[in-house]
Amino acid sequence: MPETRRLPVHPALAAAAPAQSRYGRQTASGAAPSIVKALGRLPYWSLAGIIVGFGAVLRIRQWTFGRSFWSDELYVAHNLRERSYLELLEPLAFSQSAPPGWLWLERLSLQLFGPPEQSMRLVPLLFGLALLPLVGWLGRRLMPPLTALTALLLVAIAPFLIAYSNELKPYSAEAFCVTLLVGTALLLTRRNRLTRRSGIEFWGIALVTSVLSIMAIPVAAALGVLIGLHTLVSPGQRWVQRVRELGRFLLPTPIWIIAALWIYVAVLAPGQNDAHLQAYWLGKAIYPYQPLTNVPATLDWLGSTYRSLARVPFVSWSAWIVVPLLVTGAVLWWRRVAALAVLILVTPLMVGLVGAAASVYPFTGRLALYTVPALLMLASLAVAAPDARHGVPSRVRRALGAALVIALAAPQLALDVTASTRPQHAFPQGGGANVADYRTALRHLSDERRPDDLFLATRLSWNSQSYYGPPADGYVAPAPPTGCPQRTVAELLAGRSRVWLFQITDWEEIENRDVIVRLGSRGGAVTERVFRGARLVRIDLPADVTVGADVCLVAPPDGAAVR
Repeated sequence: MPETRRLPVHPALAAAAPAQSRYGRQTASGAAPSIVKALGRLPYWSLAGIIVGFGAVLRIRQWTFGRSFWSDELYVAHNLRERSYLELLEPLAFSQSAPPGWLWLERLSLQLFGPPEQSMRLVPLLFGLALLPLVGWLGRRLMPPLTALTALLLVAIAPFLIAYSNELKPYSAEAFCVTLLVGTALLLTRRNRLTRRSGIEFWGIALVTSVLSIMAIPVAAALGVLIGLHTLVSPGQRWVQRVRELGRFLLPTPIWIIAALWIYVAVLAPGQNDAHLQAYWLGKAIYPYQPLTNVPATLDWLGSTYRSLARVPFVSWSAWIVVPLLVTGAVLWWRRVAALAVLILVTPLMVGLVGAAASVYPFTGRLALYTVPALLMLASLAVAAPDARHGVPSRVRRALGAALVIALAAPQLALDVTASTRPQHAFPQGGGANVADYRTALRHLSDERRPDDLFLATRLSWNSQSYYGPPADGYVAPAPPTGCPQRTVAELLAGRSRVWLFQITDWEEIENRDVIVRLGSRGGAVTERVFRGARLVRIDLPADVTVGADVCLVAPPDGAAVR
């Protein structure tokens, strides 16, 4: 009979001692601290359920608050409101990009529940909530109990995972789908051999996630290549048997390739190749600023990328907390399981870095959120290291691992508490700065505006003004030295004594103050009210005074007509 060989068996992670716990895993030896023993006597899902519930409460708290949409969310909302299901498969307006399945789920939510913030953010919330039991279930299958609970806790309290479960963007779906792919690949490594069923399971999940997640496409491809190469180079079988086994695993691949190519070429590529976005990311130095052959510049870029990721999305108070956790976890996964397990867990990170190095994917901040669950699973093993036969005792290693995890978790818990008690500041507490209260500003205008008042808005304000209303009489910009090419505000002022001007202020617009000065230049009484991310200006005009000849009426921004 031919020899049998297969991919490494993960239950070896549990510990070195032979005793079995109620998890069906091996438990730590008697040298383990008493707290580990106490936790080991509790049912896994009792503790995991508490953590899942806590993470769900943090996410639902932000969702129920229903903060105003900010600019990028509004661009997505305009596309969803103005397009049919089929039209959502075309390149989106306003330099937006999102996977088609996610857009269709959002369109369905809009049809069923209407345009309020909570209904439009329901799909991101559901993906954010689904991530918690997914991580808990994968941890139960792949890791020792304490390690699995640590990973689940870190995912549950991660401020960015919470924040983007409450945003009309696909980042929570990205995190869920990529984690599902990584977990599926890890579970395949526990089997004695790759079969046709293994291929159907992996590539079937890859097909579904590719419809729901942009990054699921390159991550699935990288994981497929990784598993395939491992099958070919692993010892224990003749070459022909390895090739046959690989063929059975790859049998469903053509279906996934056709679907992935269509999704990418027809739906995603036009948005990702948008010239405005490319210039924006280049200006933020997200991509390498020198050729990769320039070693000092490349190392500097890698260092700055790491430092930005340590702060966002990990929200670590020190950039040096994340490295020891990841390195310790990687070493332990490597020694106790296999190199393949480590490579699978870091695949999302490597895919993002390669995309950034090639200047095709801006791997930073929220766009790196999809890597967080897998990396936290990797890092969590540092807190439950197996007993050491040589070197540092396991008690000391566990204490050091716990200290690192606490150093990462403590600032995140502090942000979670602040965001839950002050939900109006939740998004900055999550590490971002995109909090804007356009809704309140425009509601105030609707309450205070008289029927004969003139209502103007700046071009960049079109996004929020057209969504939250009321309709504007015109959009304005300061006249250039050559004068207005067409109409001016003066043409709309006949019989008007008050002018309202709405401006957004969370995006820098140097024209804002200039427009205010010009409209109030002849003695008009200017009253300003500032909201978060917006300014509402009322100008009371003196009798028989004409202003606005140096303020032009302009069209909304390019792409404002979605259809």
